[in-house]
Amino acid sequence: MTEKVMVRVEKVLERGMTPLRKFTYIAVTVLFGSQVIVVFAQVIWRFVFNSPFSWSEELARYLQVWLILLMSAVCIRKGRHLAVDYVTHNLSFELQRVFKLISLLAILAYVIVVIVFGIKMIAVAGAQKTPAMQIPIGIIYLVFPVTGTFMFLETLVAFVKVVNAQTVTELSQLQRTKEKNLGKSG
Repeated sequence: MTEKVMVRVEKVLERGMTPLRKFTYIAVTVLFGSQVIVVFAQVIWRFVFNSPFSWSEELARYLQVWLILLMSAVCIRKGRHLAVDYVTHNLSFELQRVFKLISLLAILAYVIVVIVFGIKMIAVAGAQKTPAMQIPIGIIYLVFPVTGTFMFLETLVAFVKVVNAQTVTELSQLQRTKEKNLGKSG
């Protein structure tokens, strides 16, 4: 009975994550394209026209931060976050699952810290203006609670999948599926 409930939870989480994942991929594409255009324009204006933009380096930096943190959620989904798994391949299924669950719990704890301190940073410094673009720094700091929430949800999905795995083969298939889907957007 509990297994059926967890399988249902996994399916509901996966379905619920679909729009968020699509949004993430679209946002990453738009942000990366914007960053390329801004940096290219900066180079042209600096070296060809000898009149650099005052705001382009700042904007490129903030776009980079958003890109990195949005892609962190994608890395969690695809199992590409930092992990030391050299030893775990030779362990029993139960121990492999325990280590994966501990790893995911550590990620959840980290992401909660990112969300909480991101909100605190917005509350403390959110009204300050950025030096070049003069926009509220709170808009930039929104990256922490927003992407932290994305990472939390992706980690929750991964946690449920590991809980639902019944064999070493299923744990391995989770990783192989992640590797196979690396180039796919869904």
